[in-house]
Amino acid sequence: MNWQHFDIRILDAPLGAEVIGYNLGHEQDDNNTVRLQSALRDHHLLVFRGQRIAPRLQREAGKRLAAQFLASSGEEVLFANLQMAYDTLPLGLRRLVHNARAAQEGTSGAQPLVRQHPETGRRAILVTDPATTRVVGASAAESAELLQELLAHATRPQHLYQHVWLPGDLLFWDQYSLMPVLPT
Repeated sequence: MNWQHFDIRILDAPLGAEVIGYNLGHEQDDNNTVRLQSALRDHHLLVFRGQRIAPRLQREAGKRLAAQFLASSGEEVLFANLQMAYDTLPLGLRRLVHNARAAQEGTSGAQPLVRQHPETGRRAILVTDPATTRVVGASAAESAELLQELLAHATRPQHLYQHVWLPGDLLFWDQYSLMPVLPT
């Protein structure tokens, strides 16, 4: 294993940190992995710049960090902090969605509109899936209005981080607390 010294710089955004001086192309040390996993839980998204990494090591890093990654350049992507969105919901709306469930196209069961992070226990609103068709127990019109209100709240500027891709960027994000948002 290869121990590497690296720094973690918190981004000037409602989420995210840049990992400076760490090369994902090297075999990973368990202590480094624990530190990176902790940073991912704390900041929801980790940005690694200037990475040149073999596909095998990229997959291994994804497994060890338990996150997803993107590998585009020259574009931008937005990430919404769904935990912050839940925390800032008006109290009445938070009570309404706290135990609500939503049906999704192509699935037999309903999913909760609020989920709890399996490691941190923090709650996040779940508005990530475009296949969500309706809120259980609500009319079609009420469902559409509630789902649109939650999505609009989750994608307010104060909940977003905008990443402009540079060559060699590699991002890992916590899919329990963030959702990628397509620019409009």
